[in-house]
Amino acid sequence: MQGLQCWDANGNLTLDLTDRLTRVLGEFETGTVNGSITDANIANGTPWILNLSMGRNIAEQEKIFDILINGSTISWTFTNYSSSFPGTAISRKFIYGVY
Repeated sequence: MQGLQCWDANGNLTLDLTDRLTRVLGEFETGTVNGSITDANIANGTPWILNLSMGRNIAEQEKIFDILINGSTISWTFTNYSSSFPGTAISRKFIYGVY
């Protein structure tokens, strides 16, 4: 076989030319209102999103918004507010990309 292959210290194949690798496209913060971002590069693969705000506070981990990816647009809609700050929405930071 030709191409890139990598093995770990135990001899297990960890990367092969046919594997899909992630590509980070950017980051965004939701602020405290519904919103969206558009990035044409999202159409170049299967999108993924990582919430960088999780784990800071158990009370803040409640589901407080929905995220939708439609074409090249990522949008979020607040559906609930965190019990740690009643009556207020909590901004969240995300990174996103494709694989």
